[in-house]
Amino acid sequence: MINIKMDSVRQYLIQDLNEEELESYNEYVAGDETSTAWIEKASERREPLLLFELKCQFEDKETGLCGNWIGISETGECRCNIGHECYDVVLHSIRYIELGKKIV
Repeated sequence: MINIKMDSVRQYLIQDLNEEELESYNEYVAGDETSTAWIEKASERREPLLLFELKCQFEDKETGLCGNWIGISETGECRCNIGHECYDVVLHSIRYIELGKKIV
């Protein structure tokens, strides 16, 4: 089953890839970790998200708000170090970045 939120993050990260880089990306996601022609551009798209220093918003009734840093992989996986999925926080930041581009 496809994780729609993860796919949205992926689409943001890979939107600047040319055909060759996109093919390399698909090979990487399929398991060929030597296929890395795409990583530089995806990392450039990921960098502004990392600069936001996003924190996990998962809330547990017993322990409260998680608050751990969110890791964002070049392939679009967004989790804190405990393993909570953090796509909503990251997608909100992507919308913020995209909105800023439209205003300028």
